[in-house]
Amino acid sequence: MQRRWVVLGVLSAALALISLDNTIVNVALPSMQEDLDASTAELQWVVDAYSVLFAGTLLLAGALGDRFGRRRILLIGLVVFGLASLGAGLAPTVELLMAARAVMGIGGAFIMPSTLSILVQVFREPRMRAQAIGIWAAVAGVGVALGPIIGGLLLEHFSWHSVFLVNPPLIVLVLGSTLLWVPESRDESRPQLDMRGAALSSLGLIALVVTIIQLPEQGIAPTTIISAVLAVGGLAGFVWWERRASRPLLPMTLFTQRTFVIAIVTVALVYFALMGAFFLLPQFLQLVQSMSPLQSGVAMLPGAGGLLVASLVSPSIAQRIGTRTTVVVGLVLVMLGLGLASTYRVDTSYWFIAVTLGLIGIGMGVTLPQATNAVLGSVPRERSGLGSAVNDAMGELGGSFGVAILGAVMSVFYRSRIEEAITALGDRAASIPAQVLDGVRESLASASLVAQRLPQEYASEVREVTGAAFVAGMTWALLAGAVIVLVGLVLAWRMFPVRLERVEE
Repeated sequence: MQRRWVVLGVLSAALALISLDNTIVNVALPSMQEDLDASTAELQWVVDAYSVLFAGTLLLAGALGDRFGRRRILLIGLVVFGLASLGAGLAPTVELLMAARAVMGIGGAFIMPSTLSILVQVFREPRMRAQAIGIWAAVAGVGVALGPIIGGLLLEHFSWHSVFLVNPPLIVLVLGSTLLWVPESRDESRPQLDMRGAALSSLGLIALVVTIIQLPEQGIAPTTIISAVLAVGGLAGFVWWERRASRPLLPMTLFTQRTFVIAIVTVALVYFALMGAFFLLPQFLQLVQSMSPLQSGVAMLPGAGGLLVASLVSPSIAQRIGTRTTVVVGLVLVMLGLGLASTYRVDTSYWFIAVTLGLIGIGMGVTLPQATNAVLGSVPRERSGLGSAVNDAMGELGGSFGVAILGAVMSVFYRSRIEEAITALGDRAASIPAQVLDGVRESLASASLVAQRLPQEYASEVREVTGAAFVAGMTWALLAGAVIVLVGLVLAWRMFPVRLERVEE
């Protein structure tokens, strides 16, 4: 009994490393830009290279774990992630840093589904498994929330290299603990790998994530058209092949199960809200309310704390009021939090921000363990690696869509307000240097850099106008997020099982 919880602790430590990496890098971007002389587009790919390879490798990693051993794949993932982190920390150019981040994404894809699939094998009794998944979900969500805080603390004392170099020593500890405590498990039928399906899924998912990332900035351009065509072709080819393969990588029959479908949709929606909100709110706190990166990270703690506590108690709540009601209540809280956040103003007091973050975090924490448990309960136990990979892939895609869609909504309204302000200047606008206007139009972050180079009286006016424009765009984006969560809430109410035991048994 006690050994199981030690195993869960080791798996949680491995998961925490890659969850933190989703957001810890963001606070170091300005330092990287200055030190490596990187462009904004290059910095964007320092972040996105990780997500692209992570999403594209997940299904293959889950299948490899089922075939060759889940602990073995976890160990390989840890080694790859640790070596790539070392490479990123020592990278002398932005190109090498992007390459290292891509390899880190592959390592992360081998780690994340392995932790969840091993957990399912270790905790076989439904109630204990639900509790363990609650802890797993809490670690995954809180890791994302704590990334900016830990990154801010490191940057207070060290250079940007530290956000990567902190990983290898921790990886060594987790590797040793995994070898000592974590048992091996695999699908005893040792199925042949569906390599054609793996290739098509990787092509389709990588192209899809690239399209999601590039479309808001580039619009309809040759690169986005090519990536979109590859995404549609790869995923359509994947579905066609999986219907014909004797041992498919992802059996299409799973999509005839109502619980599986609504569970993966719910996972995607939770991460849509989490990553979308956590993309916008730190910018609001830092660039509008003038917090430091560390202060803004600490300010996000109500969301992290709410998610942690709610994830731990979610199984108990579901035991009392049922799974469907628990999921619906959680989504109601997320929707309410996003709706209230859409009323932010430039001078909104922190206590109100904390309340909205707490609602969002609690709602996510209540919902995510139940959705994850439903995904795994819909998949045969011997293919838990596959179920874990699908769960993680939907979370990654949901998060990518959240950042892209909410970020695009914010940008549309931001630029509209900026154009209104420039038009209101009339003839005075002609006397403003073109590079200043271009910087103000591009984004709030770019406008902040422009303001630093202006005389104080002009800088204050730029900050006031751009801050108000950003808040206008952010509030519409968060309101759009609340509407999308409302759609998921209605679907959950109609489709989620009353209690998950019916799925699990």
